[in-house]
Amino acid sequence: MAKMDEARQAAKNGLEQRVEKERDELESKVEERVLKAEKNRMLLFKAMAQRRAAKRQRAAQSLMKKAIQETRYKESVRAAIYQKRAAAESKRMGILEAERRRANARLTRVFGAASSVRSQKEAERRKMKDRLEERLQRVCQNIQAFFLKDHIEIGYKYDYCRGIFVRQRS
Repeated sequence: MAKMDEARQAAKNGLEQRVEKERDELESKVEERVLKAEKNRMLLFKAMAQRRAAKRQRAAQSLMKKAIQETRYKESVRAAIYQKRAAAESKRMGILEAERRRANARLTRVFGAASSVRSQKEAERRKMKDRLEERLQRVCQNIQAFFLKDHIEIGYKYDYCRGIFVRQRS
């Protein structure tokens, strides 16, 4: 029996060793799988983080592109408004200039007409004055002739420098 006990003990020891060996192999396999799963999880986490970062970057680029497009659009709208304002101002200045020219032409015509009327009236006044002077001269000559005739008969002579009759000294 001792042999049997030894054989049993040897079989038991062999079995224990095999179980121990299998357990160690299983442990190492499990540990390997756990490490592999952890590695895969980290890889997945990195991939997800990269996708999120890429998505954020695309969103940022899209926002930047949108902002640039909006800025360009606003600039083009401002430029169009400026051009329209400049064209309207230019048109307004043209209209004002044309109105100024018309007003100047009207003023020139009015001043020309006024000058013409003034010169006509002056000419008429001169004519009237000349006619009156002539009549006055004739009247004066008639009066002089009348008074001369009367005064010469009574001893006066006409002093042309003073325009009066003076008594002749004898």
